[in-house]
Amino acid sequence: MDRQFAAVLLCFAMSGFAALLYQTAWLREFAFVFGTAELAVVSVLAAYMAGLAGGAAVAARFASRIRRPVLVYGALELGIAACALAVPRGLDLATRLYVVMFGGRSSPPDEGQLTGTLFFAVASFVILAIPTGLMGITLPLLARYAIRKQEEVGSRIAWLYAINTGGAVVGTLCAAFVLLPEIGLRSTMHVGVLVNGLTFLVAVLVARTTPAVATEAPTTIEPRPGIRANWILPVIAFSGAVSFGFEVLWTRLLGQVLGGSVYAFATMLASFLLGIALGSAVAARFASDLGNSIRGFAIAQLGTATASLAAYGALGWAPALARAIGASSHGSLAPNAMVAAAFLLPSALFIGASFPLAVRILARNASEAAAASARVYAWNTTGSIAGALSTGLVLLPELGFEGLIRFACATNLLLALTACWFSNPPLRVPATAAAIGLACLVSFPPDPPWQILRTSPSGAVASGEVSYYGVGRSATVLLLNPGTSWRLTTGGLNEAEIRPPGSRPGQAATTRWLALLPILARPESEDVLLIGLGGGLTLQAIPSTAKHIDVIELESEVVAANRAVSSERDFDPLADPRVQIHVNDARGALVLTTRRYDAIISQPSHPWTAGASHLYTQEFFSLVRDHLNPGGVFSQWIGLRFVDEDLLRTIVATLQDTFVNVRLYQPVTGSVVFLASDSELDLEENAPRALAMAAPDFARYGLPTPEDVVAGLAMNEAGARHFARGGKLNTDHNNRLAARSPRLLPRDSMARGRVLKVFAPYDPPEAHAKGFQSAYLARRLSIVSGVDRASRFVRAIADPAEQAAARGWIDYWSQRPIAARLQFERARELDPESIEALGGLLLLERSRILHDEYSGTLAALSVLPTHEAAVVSGWRAQSRNDLTPLRELDKTLATLDSRHPLYAESARLRAKWRLREGGQQRAREALAIVDAITLVQPTAADLILRAKAALAAGFPLGALSSIEEVAGQIQNRSQLKAMGVFAVLDAVPAGVADIAVTRLREELRSRKE
Repeated sequence: MDRQFAAVLLCFAMSGFAALLYQTAWLREFAFVFGTAELAVVSVLAAYMAGLAGGAAVAARFASRIRRPVLVYGALELGIAACALAVPRGLDLATRLYVVMFGGRSSPPDEGQLTGTLFFAVASFVILAIPTGLMGITLPLLARYAIRKQEEVGSRIAWLYAINTGGAVVGTLCAAFVLLPEIGLRSTMHVGVLVNGLTFLVAVLVARTTPAVATEAPTTIEPRPGIRANWILPVIAFSGAVSFGFEVLWTRLLGQVLGGSVYAFATMLASFLLGIALGSAVAARFASDLGNSIRGFAIAQLGTATASLAAYGALGWAPALARAIGASSHGSLAPNAMVAAAFLLPSALFIGASFPLAVRILARNASEAAAASARVYAWNTTGSIAGALSTGLVLLPELGFEGLIRFACATNLLLALTACWFSNPPLRVPATAAAIGLACLVSFPPDPPWQILRTSPSGAVASGEVSYYGVGRSATVLLLNPGTSWRLTTGGLNEAEIRPPGSRPGQAATTRWLALLPILARPESEDVLLIGLGGGLTLQAIPSTAKHIDVIELESEVVAANRAVSSERDFDPLADPRVQIHVNDARGALVLTTRRYDAIISQPSHPWTAGASHLYTQEFFSLVRDHLNPGGVFSQWIGLRFVDEDLLRTIVATLQDTFVNVRLYQPVTGSVVFLASDSELDLEENAPRALAMAAPDFARYGLPTPEDVVAGLAMNEAGARHFARGGKLNTDHNNRLAARSPRLLPRDSMARGRVLKVFAPYDPPEAHAKGFQSAYLARRLSIVSGVDRASRFVRAIADPAEQAAARGWIDYWSQRPIAARLQFERARELDPESIEALGGLLLLERSRILHDEYSGTLAALSVLPTHEAAVVSGWRAQSRNDLTPLRELDKTLATLDSRHPLYAESARLRAKWRLREGGQQRAREALAIVDAITLVQPTAADLILRAKAALAAGFPLGALSSIEEVAGQIQNRSQLKAMGVFAVLDAVPAGVADIAVTRLREELRSRKE
């Protein structure tokens, strides 16, 4: 290899590096308008290939007449840099045109007809046409310079193609793993501009040391017996279409294992490109003459089909391989690359070999090399455009994975047969192999890849019968029924759990709070927007006071999955007449509507994915603010396992930069709900009014009193402002969440202990104490947030009697009965009317009371107050196993306020006599009563009582789900048996949920005594 050619290869490697820096950045840039990375990948790749095809077609006409091809190539690199800088401006103009053409609507548009997708697909073609067109000219120009002899046609084209693709591999990984996380989107593009500039300088140096290339065509032309070689052009076009079909296929399937982050996409793209580079390099050794090239091309098509089908069949091993080498959704480059390479590299090797072989087939002599490479490049990339668009938008949704792999492999085999036919003489062995392969595809069609479709990027494998399976344009949706509920997954990621009738309403607390908090802040809210349908749990919880609810859901298959079980679930939110579903991207829909809302609720799940991370940026929050009515409220959640302290501070700082007032609520320790508005968020004043307007709606999900709401407050406005100080903003062009969240390990995230420690300095206890029942609030805080937070709150209580009673409850929940008794006694001494202290003493002395052994301040009571006396009477009746008196006590017990310390005891008594009396109606009454006390922290005994009530009420699946919860709390088999768990399982009627009953029984019996 001469020195000048080596320098040209260096230039072309730098070109590939810069080109993929741009492409990776453009994928991120266009994902904002497409709303999903999957659609952005399809459209941007198609536009990218279209530009390459157009440039190659232009080069085919004039490349042979250029005498200084390296110098012109260098000038093109400068043109690429200038055009790349203009891409963001072009996308901004396209967005404005989109709003002018389709905006101004009175409600969010439903893009079921793909209007938005098609508009931005066309826009991507227009915007990227010039820079990618210039890129398409570069290979033919360098081929014009590098190839001087007939025997160099195949080998030097292969080297150019391989080295350019190798640079692209490095560019992809560098952009995704280094530049985008560290310097952001626009600065990454500036690095590409710098590399283009350096390439120009090297090209100028090479051009100065080499003579001009002659324009005369050689007189010798390779003899071509038989038909002209133009047949290779449509064949290479179909080959390109199938190749990009495979890329879309593997991106979707391996995303189930590696996740949907930018790191996963980059790793898979780099593995695909690496295979193409290596395949092209291998082809350099076999592209010496026409016969070998045709034979090699046929074998390449056979190999592509065989390797792809083998990889598809081996997909079930991918999760185990990922676990074995440590691959995950956390952006681990080497392990993830190994998984991607294991499945992508074999077929990509054969795909990469096809291009230089096709050029050698078409070119008759060295002077035709540039034009031949341009023509092959143009046809191949045109096919790639068709393959990317048709696969992502039509073939994959219509055929599914199993149908697409069958169709693509069959196409490769037909292309191999075509090459064998045009060979002179025809190639018998490859043709026979291709025919056998086609017969096998017809006789033994592949099945859906169930093992990998059930796999989450976390490594978990979902079990259960498939109730719904849909391959959408942006995600693969599964609805699995393991026996007691349905689990909705998209791309392997768990989205929601849909429960059957009779299930406990207190589950999925975060999704419920998302819907309830905005209405608690603004009780008169009538127009509500929900972003993301999921399993419909948040939609289901929106109070009845709201008059109209718009739901924007990105993936139509999620809506279809919800409808598939609408008649079997506990409540069908899509049947609510207030609800209108819009299938669209949230950002794309909002820019087209002028409608404003009183409340906007956003529930993007798995915020590290490329499709959800852009719903946590400054640009999105500003868009939300612009669509709120004056005084409107915005709520959004995030799972704390997805962020560390720095990322959480970034999100709060970004919200604080957009909205005047921001609060953080923590319904459970594993998540946070943000509440934001430009007006005051005075829930302490507004919540009582909201509760009065729709009491059953709030009580159903554990918020019957203002204290229950206040207990979830983690940071008020002042605390959020203090916490946000120094936080960097999260923007579209420097998305810290997308960059860092996928790479967080569980030990680095906001685990329970870390959450409480981080929040403590920003959680002023006195904010909870004003105007509320302090002791009850202390009880709720102890249960929800732990005794440390409750203790901080208790220190802020001014009244000594209330403080003593509250301390007593903290000791009670901390299993310190002696200390609790002392605190309750002190509270009664300070305030003889303290119901909190009296209730605590009665619970502590229950066993002695049943034997009339009163002590301490209880002994000094001449008579118990009415409600407390009723509970004690109920205890005594229960101890005699005579629940008849409870029926007479029921009216008194029913009037206990939910904040009363004996409320749970009264509810248990009321439920038990109903179950003893029997009958489905009584059982349903008992179920509703028990549900009210299991909303905060259900005990095992309460869950078993609930299971019995659900079973008697005719809800066996609801009963089994409660038994599953008990099994999660208690691991000892003997204890489970003593509590009656197995008795409940034995009472489930035969033929009802037999699989779930058998699974539960076997799982529980396998536990230790």
